[in-house]
Amino acid sequence: MPEPFDLVIVGMGSAGIVAAEFAASLPIRVAAVERDRVGGDCLWTGCVPSKALLAAGRAAHVIRTADRYGLPAGEPEIDTGRVFDHIRGVQAQIASTDDAPERFEALGVDVRVGAAARLDGPHRVRVGDDVLDARRVLLCPGSTPAVPPVDGLADVGYLTSESVWEIPRAPASLLILGGGPIAVEMAQGFGRLGVEVTLLELADRLLAREEPELAARLTDRLREEGIRIEVGARIERASRGEAGEKVLHAGERSWRAEEIVVATGRRPQTGGLGLETVGLAAGPAGTLAVDDRSRTRHPWL
Repeated sequence: MPEPFDLVIVGMGSAGIVAAEFAASLPIRVAAVERDRVGGDCLWTGCVPSKALLAAGRAAHVIRTADRYGLPAGEPEIDTGRVFDHIRGVQAQIASTDDAPERFEALGVDVRVGAAARLDGPHRVRVGDDVLDARRVLLCPGSTPAVPPVDGLADVGYLTSESVWEIPRAPASLLILGGGPIAVEMAQGFGRLGVEVTLLELADRLLAREEPELAARLTDRLREEGIRIEVGARIERASRGEAGEKVLHAGERSWRAEEIVVATGRRPQTGGLGLETVGLAAGPAGTLAVDDRSRTRHPWL
C-alpha cells in the first residue's frame, strides 16, 4: 500500500503554487493536483494578462500625451491583434519557466495535471481513478466570474474577465458591466488602446470599497481619457440592435457596443470538491467556514 502523502494540494493557482513551493522545502511528501493549467487565474485570466494590457495602454497613452514632457505627441498606430499576441507571449514565457509543472516536480512535488480532484472521505482525495491518502489537504480551488441575472444577457452573449483574453483582438467598442478593480483596469487598458468604452456601475460611484477621494480622482482621470462612466445603472435586460450591436437597458436608458464584458465580481469555486463526503457544505456565497488558521472544523482540512 502506498505511503500516505503528508500534504495534498488541490489547485495550482497562486495559492497552490506558493504552498507547493514552500511545502517542497520541508521534509514531507507533497502532491499537487490541477485540473486545468498550472498558474490559475493570476497567469491565465487575471494579473498577468491585465497588467500586460495596462502596460500596452500606458505606452500608447505616453505617445499620445508626450507633449507633457516637451516631446512631440501623436496618435499611435495600434493593432490590438499584436497587443493580444504580446499578452499571450508573456503568459507562455511564465508558463514555461516559473509556473512550469516540471519545476515543481524537480522540487519533489508529485504534480498531477489534467484531472479534477475531489474529497473521497476523510484524508482521501480522488484524482481520476486514483485515490491519494493524505494526512492533510489544502483546498485552493480559486474563483469564477459572478454573472448577474440580466434578462437576455446569455442569449446576446458576453465576455468575462476570463474569456476576454481568448479573443484575437479588441472590439471597436465595449460595454463593461461593473465598477470594481477588474472593470476599472479593463476600462482604462482598452480605452487607451483606442476602444470606445462605457463603464456601467450599479453603485453611486466606482470602486465602492476604496477610499472615496482616491476613487473620485481616478474616476475623473478615466473621464478625461474618454471613458464614459454611468453610475446608478441597474441593468435590467440585454438585446440586439438593428445593426447587430449588443444593447444593455436600464429603465429608459440604454447603451450599445460591439461587445459586452461582465466584470461584476467573482465567486469561490467550491462546487464539485466532494465536501459532502466529509460532512461540509459551502455557504450561500460559496465560501467555507474556517477558523483563524483557515482550517475547517476538520483540523486536517
